[in-house]
Order: sequence, then C-alpha cells, then structure tokens
Amino acid sequence: MSPLWRDEIAIYVAPRKIALARRERGLKPRVGAATEVAVPGGNANDIRPAFACLAKVLAEPTWQDAAARVVIADPWARYGIVSWPTTRLDADARLTHARYVLADTFGEGLVDWAVTLADTAPGRSCVACAMPGQLRSSLEDVLAGARLKLASLQPQLVVAFNAWRHRLPPDDAWFVSLDDGSLSAVHLSNGAWDRVHMARLSADWMIELERLQAFGRMTRAAGAVNRMFVDAPVWMRAGTALKDSELEWLEDDGHANGATHELALLQRVYA
Repeated sequence: MSPLWRDEIAIYVAPRKIALARRERGLKPRVGAATEVAVPGGNANDIRPAFACLAKVLAEPTWQDAAARVVIADPWARYGIVSWPTTRLDADARLTHARYVLADTFGEGLVDWAVTLADTAPGRSCVACAMPGQLRSSLEDVLAGARLKLASLQPQLVVAFNAWRHRLPPDDAWFVSLDDGSLSAVHLSNGAWDRVHMARLSADWMIELERLQAFGRMTRAAGAVNRMFVDAPVWMRAGTALKDSELEWLEDDGHANGATHELALLQRVYA
C-alpha cells in the first residue's frame, strides 16, 4: 500500500493517561476512531506503566497496521536554549554542546538521555530537547507488536506550540502548555524561543502560573507588554479568578469538535 494512502494513528502518552486517534487516509482524510485510557499505577518517574497500557490497547485491531505519530507528555522531556557556538562545530560537537547546556540546567541525571536539536538558521540560538535514552526503542518495540511504524516522535510542548503558533505574536510573549501535573512555558523573541520554564504542578497549580506572571513582569523590557498565552484543559481554566488577569486562554476554534484536551492535541498533529 502506498504510504500516501496508509492510515495513521496519533498517540499521546502521559504518566496517567494515553489517548489514540486513527486518521483514515484518502481523498477526504478523517478521524475514524478515538479513545482515552487511564494508566494504572502511572507516574512521572517510570514510563513502563504507560507503555504497558499502550501495548494492551494496541492489541485491538482498530489500532493496528498504520503509521504512528507519537506525542510524549512533557514530564518525560527536558528543554534548553543553546546559543550558536562562537567556533564552527560539526553535528556531533553541537550535540555535545547541547548536552552540556542541558546538564548545566538539570544535572547529570540526563547523562543517558537522547538529545535532539531543532533546525535553526545559522547564527541563531536553537532549542535542545532530551528524552529518556530507552524511550524510543521501547516505544518502537510496543508499536511493532501492532504493525505500526513510527513516523514521528515529538514532545507535547513542541506540538502544542506549533498548533497555536499562528495565534502568537513574534516578540515578548510567553506560550504556556498546561496539563495534569506539568507546566511548560517558552518565551518568544524575534519569533524564536529564548527562554524555557518547566514545573511539576501540585493541586495548587495556579500558584505556579502566578509565579510565571510575576517572573514575566520582572523580566520584561521597559514599556513592553509581556503577553502570556495559555493552552490548558477546560477543567483547569473554567471558573478561575485568573480569567480576568494578564493570561490569555487559547480557545479552540472548533476543529477539535468538543474533544478532550488530549484528543484535541492529537487532532492538531494533522492541522
């Protein structure tokens, strides 16, 4: 079968939940099936329960024999901004430099994590992302059991940012991605990321948003308007006092058709 006509499965993997959506290919591609499943015993310190849950779901024929686009929740990703080197470096040396930048921020716990660098124009800083070293190979083993071939693997923050990029100003703005248990935020300058902030959230997750707001006010340039755009599940933003604050909640334009936050995210993979 031609790859252009092969169905695709979009998969979201988080510590306590997985979500799947099957996109049927053809002249008019559409989402033919979608589901969400809670992960028994899931936690941010171990990806194995989520992968075990995913393997069980993929045993169903609905989710087999297709290409797979996988989104990994941000508790299993780390980000850093890597300045353009003052001396010419080859690809391997640039990755070594990126690993050093990440280790300086997060410690030596990332020594066996896989690091990738985003494409960027020469002379500009770029974004480095690290994920657990065995994550990709373990994921491919799970997918192989369902005859799924991994077409792409991206962290949640990158997918969410790309989905909302058309709604964001190019300068002096924060984009915040919220989900159950995690907050990831990037600051934009000249259309590119120049700062990244990550936090694990407790039941008092609104406190972290307030801290991020305060941080944005302290670091903004004189006279600048530091706007903050937030992508979050409806249950997180509904009825909050911060609706009238400096935060600008990103509302869906109808393409998600009332889907939950995770399934809406998967549908944006194809936007």
